[in-house]
Amino acid sequence: MSRELRTFQPVAGSAGALAAAFIADPGAWLPHATPDRAGGWVLAVHAGSLARTVRVVVGQPWHVTRTSWRSVSWEPVSGNDDRTSIDRMLPPLDGELGIHVDGSGRATLVLDARYLPPGGLLGAAVDVVALHRLARQTGQRFLEDVGAGLSRLASQRDAPEHAGPAPDD
Repeated sequence: MSRELRTFQPVAGSAGALAAAFIADPGAWLPHATPDRAGGWVLAVHAGSLARTVRVVVGQPWHVTRTSWRSVSWEPVSGNDDRTSIDRMLPPLDGELGIHVDGSGRATLVLDARYLPPGGLLGAAVDVVALHRLARQTGQRFLEDVGAGLSRLASQRDAPEHAGPAPDD
């Protein structure tokens, strides 16, 4: 049985610039992402001191009222020397990533996703007791990292253009 993961994160910056950054190329705001050959991105997701490399696919944006959405999914990437227990604790994730702008102009990132706990019925039971907390930490850290990237990109968009040094009078 799949588990729901919903988490939210306020984002600093101009709402218009943040919304424009969100619909831009995800490579500009995904945390330390490198493109892969299949059109996705490879990056690390974190939960506490644990980090795991995943392949992320981000869909095209769509809008519903005051929220812009993009589908997002990730799948753990395994290497030959990557046989840690975190492999078994981080399942694939599928969901939607959104940026909501409220009436006062504040922006909030939203992750509304689903994952299937690994390990069958036993894994589902462990997820209820402990691993769902790890999933929430991972989702929250992902939003914090995405929010930082969006804020950085939005501030670059809002920065005034400088043609050169100001003339001396």
